[in-house]
Amino acid sequence: MPRRRRALPVTAAVLTALTAAALVVDLARPGLVEPLRGSVARVAAPVQSVLAGWDDARLTELTRERNALAAEVTRLEEQLRRQGQLAALDRATTWGDHRLLPARVVAVAPGTSPVGGRTVTLDVGASEEVTQDQTVVSVDGLVGRVVRVGGASSDVLLLGDADAVVGVRFGAEGGLGSVAAVPPPGLPPRGAGDLTLTAVGDTTIRVGDDVTTLGSPDDRPYVARVPLGTVTSVDPDRGQLGATAVVRPHVDPDTLDLVAVVFVEGEGG
Repeated sequence: MPRRRRALPVTAAVLTALTAAALVVDLARPGLVEPLRGSVARVAAPVQSVLAGWDDARLTELTRERNALAAEVTRLEEQLRRQGQLAALDRATTWGDHRLLPARVVAVAPGTSPVGGRTVTLDVGASEEVTQDQTVVSVDGLVGRVVRVGGASSDVLLLGDADAVVGVRFGAEGGLGSVAAVPPPGLPPRGAGDLTLTAVGDTTIRVGDDVTTLGSPDDRPYVARVPLGTVTSVDPDRGQLGATAVVRPHVDPDTLDLVAVVFVEGEGG
């Protein structure tokens, strides 16, 4: 039965084309169209017989079944995509043995939002034991930290927000520093989305240095060793207190979809 249903639209299309051809020929050369009319009638007769047995109720039922199957296929495809993302996220989090709570980004607020800060809203909240100041990551690295929690949702302040400052380590030597979206006065303007690394001490910053989170006391708001970005250029020495450089973050906030809230040992269920 399924094969027969699939064939019907194709057959109908062929019959339509033959009918159109017959009409054109009939207008141009009336005498030539009679054999074609006969051929079309012979081909169409079995299809017309089948369609005649399908009343409106049957066609409505078939349409409903088709739509239900299409919706189920879409659901299964989304489930497979989510499972693939979760597997990739699990493989990427080699930086710590923490429990991850998967979440979807369901809303985005720009930095000019009345609630303050450039944030995204997740579809998990207090009902999943999410609390303020938890780290949020994606498969690419650090996303931000939880700043507000509702019953079934939570808001995350993104790494690129003007109020976000993160303690970091950089380079093979593990130099200490901080990363912020707003560069100190006197530095060249940054490109869209770029961050500024300010070193603590005299560790040399090099282009290509990996930048990871230093970690906060009790792992809040940031757990340690989460990939943050890569140094793309180093600023010339202009008398600033510490060497500075441009960091391109690994996470693009405009493409966020599946993320995870990090639970350190002893937190959550």
